[in-house]
Amino acid sequence: MRKKIDIAATLALSASILAGSTVPLFLKYFTSYIDNWTANGIRYPFSALLYLPWLLIARKRGALTGKMWKLALPPTIINVFGQILWAWTPYYIDPGLMSFLFRLSTLWAVLGSFIMFKDERHLIRSTNFWLGFILAVGGFFAIILWGKQTFDKATAIGITMIFFSSICWAGYQLFVRRNLSSVDSRTSFGMVSVMTSIGLLGGMFSFGNPEKALHIPTGILFLVIISGFIGVAAAHLLLYFALKRIGVAICSTTNLASPFLTAFLSHLLFSEILTVGQWIAGIIFVLGGFFLIRAQVDLRK
Repeated sequence: MRKKIDIAATLALSASILAGSTVPLFLKYFTSYIDNWTANGIRYPFSALLYLPWLLIARKRGALTGKMWKLALPPTIINVFGQILWAWTPYYIDPGLMSFLFRLSTLWAVLGSFIMFKDERHLIRSTNFWLGFILAVGGFFAIILWGKQTFDKATAIGITMIFFSSICWAGYQLFVRRNLSSVDSRTSFGMVSVMTSIGLLGGMFSFGNPEKALHIPTGILFLVIISGFIGVAAAHLLLYFALKRIGVAICSTTNLASPFLTAFLSHLLFSEILTVGQWIAGIIFVLGGFFLIRAQVDLRK
C-alpha cells in the first residue's frame, strides 16, 4: 500500500512556521516599551487562559492526571529558560540575525531525534530527507552570506543568548514528543503553557518592571497580548500536532524557512530590502521544504 503525505500535519506545521515568524518582529517592537520579563509575563499567561477551559473539561472527564503533569514538567522547565533567553535577545541583536542564528536549533533537534527516537532513524536512509536537509541548511547559510544581515550590530551576550536559546528550543521539541506524544495536543500544551506562565510571572514580579505595562499605550498592550496568541497559543499548539504525527527531524528542519519569512515580513512592515541573494535562498528553502515533505513518505514506511 502506498504511503501518503500527512496533509493535516503539513498544514499545521506550515501555519506554525508562519505564526512563529512574526515573534522576533513583535519582540523587537516591544523593546521600546517594556522589558523582556514583563513581555513574557503578559504574553504567555494570556495565551494560557485560552487553554484553561479545555484543561478543566479534561480534568472533569478524568483525562488529566497527576502523571501527565509530571510528564509535562521537563519540557516546561526547558521552555521557561528558552523563553527567557529568547525574549532577552532582541535587546542585543536585530530580528533578522536573531531568527537566523536561532535556527541552530535544527542541528541539535535532528541529532537528538536520531538518538532518542527509533522511528525517526529511518530518515537516515531517506534520500528525500537528506536532499531536503542539505537544501534547507544551504538556504540558511545562503541568507547569511548573501543577505544584509551581519554581525556588526550583534553583541557577544546577544549571540550567547540565542545560542543557548536554540539548544533549549531543540530540547523542548524533543521532550514534548518523548513525554507528551500520546496526549491530546490541546491538553499537553495547555499543561505546559500554564506551568510556563507560572515561571514567567515569577520572573516578571521578581526581576521585571510590570508597572510599566500600566503606562504604555492601550494599542501597544493589545499588540503584546495578540503576539502571545499568535506566537504562543497558536504556533505551539500547531507544532505539537505536527510533532506527534511527522516527528522532530522534519518539523525542525522545515522551520529553517522561518528566518526567510521573518525577513520577508520585515520587508513588508519596515521596508527592509531583500537582496537578490535572499530571494535565491528563499527558493532553495522552498525546494528543501518540498523534499522534506516528501520524506514523510519514507518515515511512514
